[in-house]
Formats: sequence, C-alpha cells, structure tokens
Amino acid sequence: MTAACTCPRRLHLVCLQLLAVLLAATAPYPCVARPEIMQEQLLSTPWAFGKGAYVGYQTLLSLLGYYEEEETIRYDDVAYEDIVHPAAPEERTTIQLVGLGLARTGSTSLVMALEQLGYSAVHDDEQVELGDLYYYWEEDVIDGDQFHDILGQRGYNATFKTADYKWVAKRPHVKAILTMRDSPESYVQSYLTAAPFVEMMHMFPFRYMPTVQGLQESFDAEWKVETTGGRPEEYLNPDVLGETYVDYNQAVQTAIPAERLLTFNVKEGWAPLCDFLGVPIPADLPFPHVHTQAKLQGEMFFLHAVIWISRIALVLLGVAHVKILAKLLDALSPLFVKNPRTSSPTCGNFSGVKRS
Repeated sequence: MTAACTCPRRLHLVCLQLLAVLLAATAPYPCVARPEIMQEQLLSTPWAFGKGAYVGYQTLLSLLGYYEEEETIRYDDVAYEDIVHPAAPEERTTIQLVGLGLARTGSTSLVMALEQLGYSAVHDDEQVELGDLYYYWEEDVIDGDQFHDILGQRGYNATFKTADYKWVAKRPHVKAILTMRDSPESYVQSYLTAAPFVEMMHMFPFRYMPTVQGLQESFDAEWKVETTGGRPEEYLNPDVLGETYVDYNQAVQTAIPAERLLTFNVKEGWAPLCDFLGVPIPADLPFPHVHTQAKLQGEMFFLHAVIWISRIALVLLGVAHVKILAKLLDALSPLFVKNPRTSSPTCGNFSGVKRS
C-alpha cells in the first residue's frame, strides 16, 4: 500500500486516539451500560433522554476500548486452551438458557430480571468484553459449540446474542425464552428507533475502531439479517420487518418443544418467568422495565452527534494542514526561484552568478 493510501487512515487513527484521551479524562465512573434504575418508565421524558445520551457516551468509550483491562493479541493459529481464559473453578458452568427474542422486544429488561435470579447472561455489554471470542469464531478458529463451551467456562450460563433456535432445538438440556411485544406494529416502531445504530457503525469514526471492526459482522447479522429473514437491504422496510417478526416467532415456537420454551412479554412480570425456571418470585422487587423510547432516542442522538462532530473536526484538521503546508511552501519558494541569467534555481549562498 502506498504512503498516499495510508495517510488518510493514519490521520483517522490519530483522531481516534485524541478522542479517546479527551473522553477518558472526563470519565470518572466505570462503564455500566446496564441500566441502574429498574423502573425507567417512571422517568420524565427529558430525564430519560438525558440518561440515554449518557449511555451513548459510555457506549462510545466502550467501543474505543477504554474499559478493556489489556489488549487481546489474536492469532489465527492459537491453541484452543489459550482462548478459554476460564473463570474460577466454582464459577465455571454451561449454557442453560438462551434468549431468542429479536432486538427491541424487551431483552434488556429480561436480562436484568435474570440477573436478579442469579443468572450470568451474555447481552449488549458482554459483546464488547467477548470481542476475542467473536473474532476466533468468525475466523473459524473455533466453531459455535466451542464458542458456547468457552462462555460456560468463563462463567456465563445464559446468552442472548450468540445462539439461534436451531442450536437450542438440538440440545434437550437448554431452555429458551422468546420475548415478544404486544403486536408486530409496536415491534417495528421500536426497532426503527434503534436501527440507525448498525449503520452508524459503518461510518467515521466508528468504522475505524478495532472493537467495532471485530463486532461488525455480529452487528449486521443481528440488525440486518435476522430481522429481515436474510434480506439485509430491507432492514428499514416496515413491511418486511413486520412479516419477519411474525414468521420468526412462529419458526421458534415450531422448532422448540413447549416444555423448553417460554413465549414471554415482559409486561407479564415475574410469575410466568419464575414458574418456567422453577425459582421463587423475588419478594418486594418490581419486574425491570428499562430502555424506554425516550432513553433510546437520547442514545442515538449522542452517537449521531459524535459522527457530525468528528466530521467537522476532520475537515478543520484538514484545513489546518493545508494552511500549514501553504505557509511552508511559501517560506521555501525563494529557494526554488529560477535566476533569469542562468535559468537554474538559486539555493543557499549560490547566487547563480559566476564568481571570479
């Protein structure tokens, strides 16, 4: 690759490094994208929007790799045992529960409920933390079964982002929960609010972030392929989204025996969930209700702002470089002015006049 081709990329990477430093200096709190308030529907719209913007800020830091303890070195010929990084022996387990609902069907509320019941689940936050595993899976260093075995060895016993209903159907020991909304129309409306996220990941500055590059295939599969029945170009088409939502739910209910599948609307609360899992209902604890529409809009607003601010900064940086280059050329120009007597450039102490 030529220097001319690599220069813009290097400039982008420098910009990202500066952005990470500036953001890190203003990030005194740990990254916890999981909601802290269990009943976010009680928040006023402006307050929820503001909390969403803060979640967008945390998402940006996470995608920049700020919260990663150390850089993971990835080798295509790495040994399986070097990928595992197991948890403490008493924390190792197996995948016992899979969330199968499409995006924007209440999965975050369900994850928080499961955590209250003692489960350790893979969801949005964990995708970034498991970037090395996604890389090895997508590069065929490990297969899907090995991927989920490693999740168990790392301490996870539930997943919402990695297994499909066909995987669950072949494993009699695994239960599944299919989250649904009130209607296909309500699902489509909610989904379209969040769908811009996946396209933003293809834009500057996000597409140059190593974490995003490692998860891009997973993002596209979840937001463009799964939600459209394999027609990613239609991921913003309400009719296609609604039809796929109905067809997908029916396919899940057909593939998995009823005794291993809970079809669940988070509005139903604790009773059907705890009955399905065989655990007692938590006392005096309302069922979580999080990621409201207003909060999601705040998060999308922040990420859109990052894109536009980055573009403006890149333009200003480019203009500054042009001005500096122009001044440099202007300062050097006398050294390259041709002498009319010799038609050769003058340089330093040479005047172009023959000395005696």
